[in-house]
Amino acid sequence: MPSQKFSRKYLTRHKKSAQLWKRAAKLSPGGVESNIRYFRPHPFFADYGDGGYIYDVDGNKILDFMMGFGALLLGHNNRDIALEVIKQLESGSLMGITTELFPDYIVQIQKAMPWMKKVRLCNSGTEATMHAMRVARAFTGKDKIAKVEGAYHGANDYGLMSLDMDNRTARRMNGYKPVPYGRGIPKAIAETMAVVPFNDIDATAEVLEEGADDIGGFIVEPVLCGPGVIAPKNNYLKKIRRLTRKLGIVLIFDEVLTGFRLAYGGAAEYYDIRPDMVCFGKIAGGGFQLAGFGGEAQIMDVLEPGGGWRRGTFHAGTYNGHPVSVAAGMKALKILEEHPEYYDHINSLGRQLYGGLQDLADDRRIPAWVEYVGSIGNVYFTTKDEIRNFRDTGSTNTRRWWNWFIHCLGNNVLYGIPNTGERAFICTEHTEEDIEWALEVADSAFAAVAKEARRNRMKPPVVQLRAAASQAAVYGEAQIPPSV
Repeated sequence: MPSQKFSRKYLTRHKKSAQLWKRAAKLSPGGVESNIRYFRPHPFFADYGDGGYIYDVDGNKILDFMMGFGALLLGHNNRDIALEVIKQLESGSLMGITTELFPDYIVQIQKAMPWMKKVRLCNSGTEATMHAMRVARAFTGKDKIAKVEGAYHGANDYGLMSLDMDNRTARRMNGYKPVPYGRGIPKAIAETMAVVPFNDIDATAEVLEEGADDIGGFIVEPVLCGPGVIAPKNNYLKKIRRLTRKLGIVLIFDEVLTGFRLAYGGAAEYYDIRPDMVCFGKIAGGGFQLAGFGGEAQIMDVLEPGGGWRRGTFHAGTYNGHPVSVAAGMKALKILEEHPEYYDHINSLGRQLYGGLQDLADDRRIPAWVEYVGSIGNVYFTTKDEIRNFRDTGSTNTRRWWNWFIHCLGNNVLYGIPNTGERAFICTEHTEEDIEWALEVADSAFAAVAKEARRNRMKPPVVQLRAAASQAAVYGEAQIPPSV
């Protein structure tokens, strides 16, 4: 957690949020709707959003680089989307019966990903990945799924395998094994999963080839976003495409984060790769609850109704294809289709922001690596020259990150999700002036971190015993936080 000195301004500016959080904490674990929303000293409470900013209950205007966990590519409170939602509400919300919006929306999805011949809708990325894995198992008749170590594929039990671990566990591990994240996940789930390292094609091939008789699918974030932002290197994605095709393994791109963001056709278009299946969400709903999965017709056809409980593959959900969400998502995707220049805009801002952060850290002589792809990026406070996989992030100085993050937030710049293993997002409503201000605030935070580091170097050495423990209820914090 951040030191009191770095948190002071944040606490001063968020007194009403502190009161609301104390009330919420009595009613809900951690006082939040989701573990990832919790951070110390306490979360702040939003009042409303507009464009690239959040306005909180204390009257602060906060430059937002979290953007609804990446869902709000078009910014907060897009009026065109809002009007579509109002129009649909006048016709009804939940029908329980298929509406004309459903096939129209799938056609819109196929404009972005024309190779995706058949699609099913659901409500969240967690559902999309869970069902995609089930479809891959049903299609191949093989029970195991491979995933990348550190990748986040939603809150289903399968996706939470090898999401995070402490450095000691990683060092003691012989190779790569499925490790459940936290309690409540049956140990038997581990037997259905295989784990590979990102950007290491030799180690990936070894696992997939040895388990080819049992592995039905390989689900991968084309940009590894579970531990922050890690770009694919040395044609890793093209190599796993060739490998999975040779082995008869269904390649699933989890594009819940990258879909419609890196390009209109997502990472599949950006990296010019055609997977067998894609999971999408976030931006696809225009700020509303909508996700889906789809792919080659012969694979998706395992979901055809009428197979009975023995031969059928089940997929259902009361809110699947919710008309309000579909109306919002349809409008968002049409806007992006009609304005390809938006991608040039956000990618240009990405270079300005993330390149600027690297320059500022270098100028302040703060060991850091800023990794970004397009409009997604993250700052790793590390001495490593490059971040290639999840285990490389174990060297991150989490205390420095927290001090830097809360210093920026105390000055009304929210650098993404409050977790060192997360990332920042740029939206179409952000401007060059916003980025310039964000860099000024970041530089002030870098300076404060550098000053703290110099002060600590001047202190006499103190022997400390530290336990390797996760930040309470926040994934990605299992590493031992080094001293500043």
